[in-house]
Amino acid sequence: MTRKPADAARANPARAIAFHPGDTPDGGAVSLALAELRRPVVDLAPADPVIDPSVAAFMGDCPMAFRPPVVAIAGGAPITGAAAILAALAAAEPSKLLPRRPAERAVAEDWSAWIETDLVPPMMALIALRRLAPRHLPDAIEQARLVLKARVARVEAALEDGPTLAGRWSVADMRLMAWLHRADWVGLGLGSRPALSAFADRAYAKPRIVLALAATKRPPVILDHVILDHEGPEG
Repeated sequence: MTRKPADAARANPARAIAFHPGDTPDGGAVSLALAELRRPVVDLAPADPVIDPSVAAFMGDCPMAFRPPVVAIAGGAPITGAAAILAALAAAEPSKLLPRRPAERAVAEDWSAWIETDLVPPMMALIALRRLAPRHLPDAIEQARLVLKARVARVEAALEDGPTLAGRWSVADMRLMAWLHRADWVGLGLGSRPALSAFADRAYAKPRIVLALAATKRPPVILDHVILDHEGPEG
């Protein structure tokens, strides 16, 4: 008989991880990490919406609030945001989420930090701009697109040298894949980027990755500063 996640968590409370994916592709990155850990997962209440300062940098006076992913490990305090969550999970079980070789691990950690500070901000801004104000902030949209184009080119070049960013599947690849899974949300095409496309195809060939990404939801729309949630996951 297959044990449900909640039953498994009750049977192994010290190993349970409570999780809410939030409203952005970053929830998919955390889902991918949890799938690698194979620990029981239960639902957690969502975090309060936050205004991402990197989004505000592109959008000026029209920033958009997002509910970030949040986890609580074995009944501990909630950890909010993909970067903090992935770092905590990788520290707890590095052999499953980071390369074993020190040099490759350092590369994975460097990519993780770069994705957080350089790749995610223009993607997050484009989600907000395309959904909130596509006609009102054309200059901001173009700026975000140009920034994203340059930064995606760096990732494309890195993946031309190998199947992953750091020698083996790691938290850096998980975060990248979570955003590629929703590339349409930011208007990012993979057809002209063969290395990125091949990277995504290799990931989609693994059922556990497809399953982990399935629950990613669109972020809420803001109308007159009121957050309107979407119902249920979208394909």
